[in-house]
Amino acid sequence: MSLLIALIGLVIAGRFILKNYNPQGVLFTTGIAMMIVAIFTNNASFVDKSTGWIGFDIFEYISNTFSNRAGGLGLKIMLIGGFAMLMSAIGASQVMVKVTSKPLMKLNSPYLMLAMAFILGQCLALFISSATGLGLLLMATLYPVLIRLGCSKAAVAAVLASTCAIEFGPGSGNSIMAAQTAGLDITEYFINDQLPVISILIVVVAAIHALTQRYFDKKQGIDTNNTEIGTQTMDDGTDTPLYYILLPMLPLFFMLTFSKMGVGTINVGMATAILLSIFISLSCEYLRHRKAQVVFEKLQGVFNDMGKVFATVVTLIIAGQTFAMGLKSIGAVDALLNLASGAGFAASVIVLFMAILTFTISALMGSGNAAFFSFAPMVPQIADKIGTNVADMILPIQLSAGFGRTISPIAGVIIAVAGISGLSPFDIVRRTLIPMISGWLIMLVITFTRSGQIMELLPFLVGAIALAIGGITVMKARSKQKLSPQV
Repeated sequence: MSLLIALIGLVIAGRFILKNYNPQGVLFTTGIAMMIVAIFTNNASFVDKSTGWIGFDIFEYISNTFSNRAGGLGLKIMLIGGFAMLMSAIGASQVMVKVTSKPLMKLNSPYLMLAMAFILGQCLALFISSATGLGLLLMATLYPVLIRLGCSKAAVAAVLASTCAIEFGPGSGNSIMAAQTAGLDITEYFINDQLPVISILIVVVAAIHALTQRYFDKKQGIDTNNTEIGTQTMDDGTDTPLYYILLPMLPLFFMLTFSKMGVGTINVGMATAILLSIFISLSCEYLRHRKAQVVFEKLQGVFNDMGKVFATVVTLIIAGQTFAMGLKSIGAVDALLNLASGAGFAASVIVLFMAILTFTISALMGSGNAAFFSFAPMVPQIADKIGTNVADMILPIQLSAGFGRTISPIAGVIIAVAGISGLSPFDIVRRTLIPMISGWLIMLVITFTRSGQIMELLPFLVGAIALAIGGITVMKARSKQKLSPQV
């Protein structure tokens, strides 16, 4: 019964979000509804210290979640958002893209340039955490260069729209959530858990992307041999000093240098590192403009952007936790574990199931955050019951969210890139589908091999690969047909 209620809640939530209802409102409403059901069916409790009436306890739980998240995880994400917007406002992000993309102009192969552009974008994602923001920035700076150098419009758009598909590093909200859920410092999670997987994955996906774009270009009869190597100069019209390229790197520098990995006697956390970086950046702005009023306006802009991040991302985290509490309170998590145990499934199978669910929901919703924030709070309880490491369990689930979002035609970054390039979102998704599904499957193989669970999952992974090939074949067949007006 609890699994049936959970399924109904998931279907209702997914249906309303797909209809463009506000995701926070949907998750809050369905979560509270399941908690109310749990009061009558499961004699549930939601807080350690009751208000005296179970109905008020539901909102006491939400209030406590606001308090805990806004001051901890929420503060870090808000500071990251404010800092990212500051880097764009002062031109530091533009300088970084401008300088780091210049070596691409020296390559003679359009498809090698596309592969390197993907790798460059993923490296920049360490410092520019917004998928849509990075996509727009690359479209404004790198897109015209790659077009002039002989790459096809659709191929460039597909690659640049994918540059935040592999979400990693201290600047990613999903990474911060995953690290906190696993009880790890974000730097430790990044170095020990993400980096060994990401360093292989980025190169592999870049190669698959280049081969995929070459296949589609040949299929569509696009000639990429007429290149104009060396004829394009990158000029974004800004007068930002060159040394500003260092400013977006400051938070990562402070966090890596003053930690267990560097100077062990000094420990600088994420929030402190970002505040230091904001102070240094604003000091550079004062030296540049010699006007305190301009600097203080930029500081107010940071606070304004932090408020926007709270209204969009932090509230989504809290709504996701409320939804997760609804699932837990009706007994859906325990029922799923008992069902898996009764069927003889290993811990790795449950992790694979949650990764598939996150990937699928992210693809349907066009948002990696909504799916991951809804399931992440349940991972420690599941890991404890099945006797597995939380970090090993949450890493494939976290990475699945970014891959899923990048094959969604309603994802913000896909729509933004499509709008600038003059293409349909479906044109871009057709070209991201193969690299993203292939990369997702390779990611599962790598993460489960590292955790020593690959042999348990071999039959399931073979089945998943077969389904993926079948899905790609169907998509290719449908792409030959003309889309109906309804589609």
